[in-house]
Amino acid sequence: MRHAGRTRCPWCGARNYTIDIWCSRCSHYLDWAPPGHRYHRSLAVLSALAAVTGVSMFLALPLAGWAAGSRPTVSFSLPNLGLSPQANAALQPAATPTAERSTQPDASPSLEASPTPDIAPSPTPDIVPAPALAPSAAPPSPPPVTQNIGQPTDAVVNFYRAVSAHQFDVAASLWTQQLQQRDPPSLFIDQRFAATDRIDVAAARLLSTGAGIASVYVDVVEVIGGLNRRWIGTWQVVDTPSGWLLNNPNLRSGI
Repeated sequence: MRHAGRTRCPWCGARNYTIDIWCSRCSHYLDWAPPGHRYHRSLAVLSALAAVTGVSMFLALPLAGWAAGSRPTVSFSLPNLGLSPQANAALQPAATPTAERSTQPDASPSLEASPTPDIAPSPTPDIVPAPALAPSAAPPSPPPVTQNIGQPTDAVVNFYRAVSAHQFDVAASLWTQQLQQRDPPSLFIDQRFAATDRIDVAAARLLSTGAGIASVYVDVVEVIGGLNRRWIGTWQVVDTPSGWLLNNPNLRSGI
């Protein structure tokens, strides 16, 4: 209960009777303080708690010092590495003499390695050098073409032999002047048969003859780059002071 007397309103500061519950001026509840007053009260409580804590710590420090002083102090010392070697050796603890190692031989029997039998090396077989290979003989050159033109067929056979041997001058000499003028040998012999590997005469026989003119049937196989090409037909052969000469061909590709 409130005692008789005067009490100040925490809101407006008006003085009221102690028995009053509400302020006669501002009508606030007298037991309730405004927020600002509550904050100040909280600060006051916190300040009081802080003061009590500080006093407790101040009183506890001498007790902690006394407890620490009663314990033995252990100190560790390290050698000064900056001193001379003699001073560092003096700071090191004296080495404990160790027992000398016994010089007596070990009484335990040792296992001796069993001798390894000598293995005779296997005889190395004699290496017989291989006989040197003789250099491969060069392919035989074709025999020279002989001017054997006693027969009309001989003129035709000799012409193809000269072409097969790439003796183009000899082949041109077996043509008449009329044929060389009509078909120049540089074009129709040299260039025509430049890529020819060889020419095989399969057949050459006389068909007819008279008045110095003969007709010879031929069947030849021309090989160019591994490919075979067959020619069949006739040659007109003329009898001249130099012998029988080729004058006019009539050939076609065979099957």
